[in-house]
Amino acid sequence: MKKPVPDPPAFDLANTVTVAKPFGAMDVNIKQMFSVREGICSEDALMHASVLLSFVEATASDAADHLSLNDKALVLSIAQHAEMARALVNAVLEGAGSVGV
Repeated sequence: MKKPVPDPPAFDLANTVTVAKPFGAMDVNIKQMFSVREGICSEDALMHASVLLSFVEATASDAADHLSLNDKALVLSIAQHAEMARALVNAVLEGAGSVGV
């Protein structure tokens, strides 16, 4: 029996791009200073996000060495969340590389 609706095309990360996404306002009444540019290859954007998350991990781990026990736990939780987010980004990138293989 034929399906009435065909399957959607396979998702291809290499053929998707970013949309413009402003960020960096210090106050809700101030215009945001920065923006992710529209049209950046999604795979490149995710690779850059992974690098930025590794910087967050390194900064938080280094900062934790100079804090009291309670503050250290909070900063280390930031590092752990960044590590988890980076693992998700990398899993998407690696999974996209294996699609159709």
